[in-house]
Amino acid sequence: MQRREEGFSLIELMVVLLIIAVLLAIAIPVFMGWRENAMDTDTRQLLASAAKIESGFAANATGFTTDAAALALLEPSIDFSGGADDSVHVVVADAVSPGDNGQVLLYSRSDSGAWHGLRLVQAGPAAGRHTCIGNAEANVDDMADCSGVSW
Repeated sequence: MQRREEGFSLIELMVVLLIIAVLLAIAIPVFMGWRENAMDTDTRQLLASAAKIESGFAANATGFTTDAAALALLEPSIDFSGGADDSVHVVVADAVSPGDNGQVLLYSRSDSGAWHGLRLVQAGPAAGRHTCIGNAEANVDDMADCSGVSW
């Protein structure tokens, strides 16, 4: 009677499993980086949309506003309340002269845990768009924190 060998040996199966484990060890951190980047990008797009709403409001009024109800009328899909970390927090301040409401800071936390801020200044030496990123709300909740850091 002749003995036939069929199938794979235990060593061959272990080598295949080891190769799969190495590939997974490489792929999982890469995937997590993509996932965090997607979450951060979503928050940045939310802030960019909120900035367009604020800019539109400022063009028709005397400056930016913190009135969440007025902003929600312009874009109901954005939560301007600032009541939750992932909602848009709105801070308005003077840019050039008292009472001009010439700058606005919009900030929110992404699902990755990072805080993102977008500051718009209508006039003066700091006029333009400024961005900031922080690991805590305290890193982005002040006008001075967002002073030109690029996303």
